[in-house]
Amino acid sequence: MPTFADRLFSRIRTTDSRICLGIDPRPEGHPSTHPERFNGDPAQVARAVVYYFQAIIQATQGVVACYKLQSAFFEALGIPGLIALAQLTADVRARGIPVILDAKRGDIGVSAEAYARSYLAGGVFASDALTINPYLGADSLEPFVTQAVRADRGLFVLVKTSNPGGGDVQDVKLEGGAQLFEHVADLVTRLAGPHRGGSGYAPVGAVVGATHPDALKALRERLPYSVLLVPGYGAQGGGAEDVAAAFDEEGLGAVVSSSRALTYVTQGADFAERAREAAVEMNGAISAALG
Repeated sequence: MPTFADRLFSRIRTTDSRICLGIDPRPEGHPSTHPERFNGDPAQVARAVVYYFQAIIQATQGVVACYKLQSAFFEALGIPGLIALAQLTADVRARGIPVILDAKRGDIGVSAEAYARSYLAGGVFASDALTINPYLGADSLEPFVTQAVRADRGLFVLVKTSNPGGGDVQDVKLEGGAQLFEHVADLVTRLAGPHRGGSGYAPVGAVVGATHPDALKALRERLPYSVLLVPGYGAQGGGAEDVAAAFDEEGLGAVVSSSRALTYVTQGADFAERAREAAVEMNGAISAALG
């Protein structure tokens, strides 16, 4: 089976797109999914969410590289939301399109192993890649790396996140002058190095926000074996020029994630078509920035 990076790069080449469309269900964000329409019944709301995003997936599948499902928004819908998460994940993967589960998991020992099996093996929540939190240390990452390598899946380790408050921790200066996020990046590179595939990239990627363009440029060099997942485009303020440095010389090595700016463009019934138009426009801007 091709590695996660190989599958992702194949999609980028096929679609000529570097967009990771984020699926963050906000039922109040559109009349067709609004809880008031269903008297607050969570099962009906979750079913409407599935229909909403199935329409968006159908409309955008030819113009995006992958999809990222944010676990928290599904969990907020309870058991019906988890069923919706499993269904949409299966629907996307059945189309041969990579799915990233944005769950930011992190734990130690057998708990980390259990999370890794849940999301990177063959279960109902299994995705092509998973976001993980490194702040419990290297031993908390190793079970995820082992499972990702075993199953040809991918990981995205939080390195430099897009939120303004991330700097409270990630920018702390260490002895010797490096910042904490740089230390985490070096840890990711050490974990990734032994597992490089034919593309030169390993299953161990990194999350680096579009809202930090200077850091993004430096981290592209510091993370030579890692695919970058770049959130923060659009609603959080990142633009095409900000993300250009995330890519390698072949225009590979990264995907740029956007959620609200693509999936909640309108209150109208043409939301799926509008999502496609927004994705095409976003990808065009990034392509132009790459030259």
